[in-house]
Amino acid sequence: MAEIKQLKKAIKQLSEDEAKSMLFPTLINKQSRDSIQQFLLQQTEEPSVSAKQTVHIVFGDSPGGSLKAAFRNTSYNKTDEVIVIPGNFSIGPLKAIHTAAGIEARFQWLQERYSMNTDDLELVQRQTMEAIEHIKNSPPHLDIIIWTCQNAHEQIGLRLILAILEDNINDIYVFDTFQLFHEMYTYPQLVEEHYPRSSGEVRAEDLLYFYEHYQERPVKTALRQTLCQEGLHMLVDDFHCIHTWEYHELWHSNDEAKDDALIIAYAKRLHHEQERHDYQHTARIVGEVLGHMEQYREAEWIEYRIQQLIQQGVFSYQGELKGMLLYQVKLSDAYMV
Repeated sequence: MAEIKQLKKAIKQLSEDEAKSMLFPTLINKQSRDSIQQFLLQQTEEPSVSAKQTVHIVFGDSPGGSLKAAFRNTSYNKTDEVIVIPGNFSIGPLKAIHTAAGIEARFQWLQERYSMNTDDLELVQRQTMEAIEHIKNSPPHLDIIIWTCQNAHEQIGLRLILAILEDNINDIYVFDTFQLFHEMYTYPQLVEEHYPRSSGEVRAEDLLYFYEHYQERPVKTALRQTLCQEGLHMLVDDFHCIHTWEYHELWHSNDEAKDDALIIAYAKRLHHEQERHDYQHTARIVGEVLGHMEQYREAEWIEYRIQQLIQQGVFSYQGELKGMLLYQVKLSDAYMV
């Protein structure tokens, strides 16, 4: 039964010309029938790792899902592999992130701050470790494409991967979705608005178009070495944990309150839209901040900073501080001036 299902699946994938070319020999020759049947069954088998020609490295579940969706009904399913590194590198320590100990330290830092379920964080930690180990073991014949964008998270990811692959001989290509988007479309206003801020904001069909039409060339040796060195510096940095992308450069600090002024400003704006100064849903403030800030952050980070501002008396709250959907906040009168 399983073999029949495989044959049906393979036949459905044939074009009309392919089906016609196979029909005649199957009618006149049993050996040909057996040969064609074996060929069709092979078409439904999952390709082995050795059959892969290109590996794509993507930072974040959203762009990773979009790229996989873009490849779903194409031949790239057999020749290309997508490796997704979850999370957001713009927040948190990066020291030794290419090792189990470094990943453990990073996620311990996040667990102390985020109100995420422990199981969810452990899953992301495990996925990160598996992805990095997979990248370390990339066969030398594979081309490697690193997808990035004009934000701290993906620019850090680019540099960390080049550091991890320092001794690898693979050809490496970089696809910057911000640059490619604006080569494809002419929207000056979107450039000013920093759109797309991340690869996750780009449609799957656009990612496929970039891949098929971009005249790719391997990263030049000098640039690869420069970015690799920046990544190596981050892998030994045991101090900085807040990372921003400004003026086409990465900036690092240890000031966890860096985004607080922006959070207060957007909370104040939302308060002014109310008929009277009252509590408002925390999730709405988080969404407002994420939607307008230039830096690419996670919702969990913005909520953590709101909770820190509650402790400082900047916000009062009602509800339970167990998740942004479970409580509301209000700016103190002193910040409404």
